[in-house]
Amino acid sequence: PWADKIQFRLGSGLSVLQPGEATEIIIAGMGAETVLEILDAAPWVRNEQYNFVFVPATKHSVLRKGLAQRGFALKSETLCRAAGRLYTVINAQPVGEAFLTRSTRLFASAWLCGKTQGQPEAQAYREQQLVKLKKYRLGLAPGPQADGVDALIQEMEDGLWP
Repeated sequence: PWADKIQFRLGSGLSVLQPGEATEIIIAGMGAETVLEILDAAPWVRNEQYNFVFVPATKHSVLRKGLAQRGFALKSETLCRAAGRLYTVINAQPVGEAFLTRSTRLFASAWLCGKTQGQPEAQAYREQQLVKLKKYRLGLAPGPQADGVDALIQEMEDGLWP
């Protein structure tokens, strides 16, 4: 029933679209860095007329942070499980200027877990993100960044985050 309403295009990123040609855009199955590169290569999408659905294959928190830095607001998020892994379907929309320009602990929980609170798999997703954060921490040299990550890990382990 949707065949006349959906088009699939083969090409590099959003280069197969003209500005305004589509207002609903789905980008799925790629890592966060690739998704952000696609958005950076198409600055015309930073307009409130566009609505995006992202299904990142990896680095969900990197995508959330990158979207915020590019002026996108998360409208909603839905957790789903496939092949034993938890994924997130993110609905986001450009809202104007970037509202985050640097990493702060204030926004860290939003980047790590997004709008998943209250969903059936939220606790499992939070635990999955904690494991990833701990792996990330292993690669950091001693210093302020490592100290900040240690504090986030402790807060998550103490149950201070949703």
